[in-house]
Amino acid sequence: MGGSIDWRNRYVLALAGVVLLGAALRLYGLGVESIWVDEAITLRFVENHGPLELLWVIPSEQPHLPPYYVLLDVWTELVGTSATAVRFPSAVFGILTLPLLYLLGRELFDPKTGLVATLVFAVAPFQLYYAQETRMYSLWTLLTLLSFLAFLWLRRRPTRRLAASYVVATLSTAAVHPFGLLVVVTQGVVLVIDRLLAGDGSALDGPTTRERTQAACWALLAPILVVGLLKLESAVAGFNFISPPGLERVAGTVVEYFTTASGAAELVVGLLVTVGVALALRSRPLGRERRLLLVWALVPIVGLVAVSYLVTPLFWDRYTITAAPAWALLAARGLTSLDRDRFGLGLERRHVGYALAGLLVVSILPATVHYHTTDQKEQWDEAVPALEAAAESDDLVLVIDRAGLSAFEYYRTRSDITVRPIQAGWGSNGSYVTPNATLRNVTAGHGRVWLVLTHLWFLPGERQRMLDVASKGRQVVRHREYESIEVYLLARGQRQS
Repeated sequence: MGGSIDWRNRYVLALAGVVLLGAALRLYGLGVESIWVDEAITLRFVENHGPLELLWVIPSEQPHLPPYYVLLDVWTELVGTSATAVRFPSAVFGILTLPLLYLLGRELFDPKTGLVATLVFAVAPFQLYYAQETRMYSLWTLLTLLSFLAFLWLRRRPTRRLAASYVVATLSTAAVHPFGLLVVVTQGVVLVIDRLLAGDGSALDGPTTRERTQAACWALLAPILVVGLLKLESAVAGFNFISPPGLERVAGTVVEYFTTASGAAELVVGLLVTVGVALALRSRPLGRERRLLLVWALVPIVGLVAVSYLVTPLFWDRYTITAAPAWALLAARGLTSLDRDRFGLGLERRHVGYALAGLLVVSILPATVHYHTTDQKEQWDEAVPALEAAAESDDLVLVIDRAGLSAFEYYRTRSDITVRPIQAGWGSNGSYVTPNATLRNVTAGHGRVWLVLTHLWFLPGERQRMLDVASKGRQVVRHREYESIEVYLLARGQRQS
């Protein structure tokens, strides 16, 4: 079975409808929400450096490699840096994942599985969020699907062209995000398991084309791995806000692939996903296709859990995004694989399977609606203009934590106010990064001081400490709350507004 699409096929016609739905959900309101901190930091690099500079600036200053930044730099030169413009590539990548996921489901099992998995992917808020963000996660997911498609096709058609395509797609996953390495690890584990479980006497044969091609990927990745190990300590230094994951958090991440709802909707989705995965894995022994999906679903998650406990906590939902397609395919396969045996009362099991798949999608939709009707990102587009409208010339604005400065500057229009970043938190020796005395010195001589507080949820006590120190000789005269941002104005001899 190849990768061609027969547009006369009823499944393909249904796929076209699903892709149109997914495209509409990804393009709707693309530029409505504010650019937030991570996006603003990305844009700061793109705006301050040309494509050639990015090739060495990104590896030296970010825990990433430069391809996504270079691509974004070229794009913004053509269309500008509005929120809609800079998010558009991610939306396109997200749309392209949908037909690829269908092809994977069809290649592994049948068109029904591919269609249900694609529909789930099309409406899942987790995928919508990263398809509407100026970061590399949507591209990373797309490249992962390309890699696995080439991986599957290479087993059936071991041609040089397909081998080259596999190498390019697989190396690209690691080029856009460091944890793309787990894609390579996943496929290596699959090959080892297939070799060990081969029952046709081929276990003692020489390496296959897929095995040789995978070995080539490891050889080409070797220099990147060496560089990564050399800068490991500095690369993980800024991730102290992540805590080691427990079982509940890991399970919650899997459910989050499908829904961001809480309460009854979350329970229903979690139950249906569990049933679907259990049905998909119920046969013994597991065939090649189910083994591949199981390894794919687990390795990115287990790998990050291992890193979190052995090196430093790095388990974050977005870093496991490459596992999401495998979970969607497993759940879809289980729900659509019910046989046509009758339960009684004339009800066929396949109807039950379709009903459960439909219930899963319907249970996801409230979270999809919530995503598009509520603010998901930090509201810098409201906070900064409101501050500037109320600020007086020579006011001091302290942006705490300093990561928020890039987002503040993105929306800043006034140059007659002084804006300074302040680093919250404490160092490895337990002392404050910005001591009280330093904060007092910074605010000395300013009758009006603005505090812009963000990203302090993982630093207990820092919000109140900053307020207490800045309040010496001043009082709070203005307080506004926005999504993930608080803004205070502290001044002498004024009334609160």
